[in-house]
Amino acid sequence: MNNKGFTLIELLSTIVVLAIIAGITLGIVNVNFEKTKESVEEIFVDTIRDAMNVYLDSDAKELNFTTKCSNKLNKAHGSVNVYKVVINFSKVIDSEYHPITQTDLVNPANKDVSCSNASNIDINIYRDDDYVYYYKINKSEFGCLLNTSGDYSSVISDLPEGFDC
Repeated sequence: MNNKGFTLIELLSTIVVLAIIAGITLGIVNVNFEKTKESVEEIFVDTIRDAMNVYLDSDAKELNFTTKCSNKLNKAHGSVNVYKVVINFSKVIDSEYHPITQTDLVNPANKDVSCSNASNIDINIYRDDDYVYYYKINKSEFGCLLNTSGDYSSVISDLPEGFDC
């Protein structure tokens, strides 16, 4: 008799091989998906960082730095005093040059719009005797960021490492 077809063993072995390939592929895709979400969120944080830099370059001269930090900042030419002021993130949003808008504050990694409440976030802005400006924002205050601790810092800042006021 001429039977054309597959035996049960052949069918089962084919299904097992396909299941192994699918399992490996899904695992790789899942890992890459998580890495991509983290990368997209880092780009979103960079957007906030860029907005802060534009704000500091354009509007920080108008801030009133009255609080002197107890620590000094060590620079190549010696120690300098550092002064601090706390502003609301709404000042950055409402800045003359509009470095970021309310509609920009949606985390693309998770489509979370709770960042739109960012206008209530307080930002520590520092100025040293050389009129160099620095800032520090706690990521957890945004409420829309996935990774507020872990591989990268829990603050958005350009302060020199080890300095705190």
